[in-house]
Amino acid sequence: MYGVEVASVPLAIETSYEGHLYGVAGSSGGYAETVFRHAAETLFGKVIEGKTLLKFALCYGFQNLQNIVRRVKMRKCDYQFVEVMACPSGCMNGGGQIKPKPGQSPKELIKTLETIYLENVMVANPFKNPLVKSLYDEWLEQPGSEKTKKHVHTEYHPVVKSITAQLRNW
Repeated sequence: MYGVEVASVPLAIETSYEGHLYGVAGSSGGYAETVFRHAAETLFGKVIEGKTLLKFALCYGFQNLQNIVRRVKMRKCDYQFVEVMACPSGCMNGGGQIKPKPGQSPKELIKTLETIYLENVMVANPFKNPLVKSLYDEWLEQPGSEKTKKHVHTEYHPVVKSITAQLRNW
């Protein structure tokens, strides 16, 4: 793709009716906070501030993931929701991302990238996002519909490993 002007490439979809990019709070996934606020409001009928009613975890990086998996296996994990990202510090620190400048720490770079992200993305409640509303109105019908379950929801499917694959890990 050498010599191609990025601005000349047509967008596959329009970002929004007003030309904004929509996102949720948080730069790496960021869905844990949105899910937490929605669950608290739905389950308890209020916005939760400073009171522990639900336990969520943000798990970034494989070492942290191993710790969570260990706790789950020992039945000592009391989280209702775990947001998992493979990269340390989440997607803002992924392998294909911008590298720190000489003298800049990775933490400083991540903070800078998060600031830029939040300045340029219109943070919106996904339940009030006009693009999501349009998607449901024009295609998915309503949250929880059969069409929504088929195209948007996912399910856990255990992966059955052969004995050969298990031995290879040793």
